[in-house]
Amino acid sequence: MSDAPSPSSRRIRVFISSTFRDMIAERDELMSHTWPELRRLCQERHVELVEVDLRWGIAEEQCTRKETLKLCLDEILACRPFLL
Repeated sequence: MSDAPSPSSRRIRVFISSTFRDMIAERDELMSHTWPELRRLCQERHVELVEVDLRWGIAEEQCTRKETLKLCLDEILACRPFLL
């Protein structure tokens, strides 16, 4: 048995939480400056950083079928314990 970490343990998923219509400037700042720098630092340590911002991740069809809440909760669980 190998002592090497599993691929999923070398991944950090961070969920960004707010309504889809607020914190726009803050989210844009994260996307343009913060995440690229954090990704670089993580890559130096062989860790993958994945930011989860559902502003772009929920299709109109999913909204129509009332799946938004379930999708958000599923992503929060997958990102646990990293929630902003």
